[in-house]
Amino acid sequence: MTDTPEDLLLLEAEHLARDLLLDADPRRPSAPALLNGWAPVLQAASHPLEGEVPNPLSQVLEIWHGMRSDTLAWVGRAQPDPRLTRIRLLFEDINAGRPGTELPRHQQEALLQTCYLVTHARARALDQRAAQLRAHESTKPQGVLVGSLGTRLQGAEQILDAHLSIHNTTEGTNGGPTKALEIAITAWDRAVHEALVDRTPDPRVLLANANVSLGLLRHTAALAQRDLGADRADPFDVRTRLVPSIARSIQAWQADRDTWRSLATLTTGVPKTLALAADGLHQALMAQGTTMGSDVRQVLRVAVLATVEAANLQVQATRRPDLKGTASGVSALTQEVFEKVPGARSLGLWHQLERLAGPQLIPLPTPVRTELLRHATTTLAVSLTVASATHSLNDQGRGLRPHTVSPRREVSPELGRQARSQVAPRLAP
Repeated sequence: MTDTPEDLLLLEAEHLARDLLLDADPRRPSAPALLNGWAPVLQAASHPLEGEVPNPLSQVLEIWHGMRSDTLAWVGRAQPDPRLTRIRLLFEDINAGRPGTELPRHQQEALLQTCYLVTHARARALDQRAAQLRAHESTKPQGVLVGSLGTRLQGAEQILDAHLSIHNTTEGTNGGPTKALEIAITAWDRAVHEALVDRTPDPRVLLANANVSLGLLRHTAALAQRDLGADRADPFDVRTRLVPSIARSIQAWQADRDTWRSLATLTTGVPKTLALAADGLHQALMAQGTTMGSDVRQVLRVAVLATVEAANLQVQATRRPDLKGTASGVSALTQEVFEKVPGARSLGLWHQLERLAGPQLIPLPTPVRTELLRHATTTLAVSLTVASATHSLNDQGRGLRPHTVSPRREVSPELGRQARSQVAPRLAP
């Protein structure tokens, strides 16, 4: 029931977001228009949620910061879709009407719900754009890149969905180990973005990234098994989907960790903020009790999705031509790659370089970077499989929220027009 001005503003914002989903007009330049309007909506929505610790939109905003340069280069510029502009203004009005005052829980959920719908619409537009580009041989490579952006947006969707579930399962709780874990995951995600985005990749940072991802995955697997033993989870989903997919992801991350360890023999030099965030996350994981309630399950979904973004950042870093490693590590990797070529000889030159360069970081040859990129892409693929499988951690009744509509539900255009006709006359600018 909507009985406050903020409820009416949120109702209009949600119906505008659903319009974006229902709009299938191919003549609209939807991908660039949604691209340029998406981040301002998230930023405007984050202000009314500033009282939440952590802010549930912080991880999604970090994803945007990590992909913004690629989106402009691969998708292009355009004026923001006017519906996104209107949603942003509605969120700003909500914030102006309640400065410094925390929103009620149902309004927070409605805000996140609209952000989820907007993100889903943007991801779908990128997928459509990628399919159009892949249909022609001349633009096929660009289509592959745009498709990778769509994959990252799907991760943002799942993070928002998980936070909606957290809001639903933790209502009335103010802290404890679960909240500490949620805060630690967000802090780690922010630190790794700061260390890798728009910077020369440091193999020591990538090594820490792999170590933390392994810790999150192993903890998730252990708690899932514990939950299964207590008969609180669907045995089929956990045994046949979640646990095997986590095992494959752990194996892939272990291989990546071995690679970065060979390229970063020195253990010092990791940014202080990254080291502190990693230690804080480790402490939060160790503080978890012996039980696994519904709130822990939802936070673990966020943890697994953090490993997906970590895999995305690893791919992005491996793709950069300025990636470097120690001479000894580069020598060993180069020999390993060239041994796969029939008739290749031992690369004595690299061993001489190893003695001359010592611990100094040197560039990686293109064939080595290509091989590393292949491994990083494999890790991303299996990480996405784990993210999909973590839906088995959901409660059966998670969609029964009294004040919001389930993210999966669609509405007809006629229903949307009827609802807007009741609200728009009072809210028209």
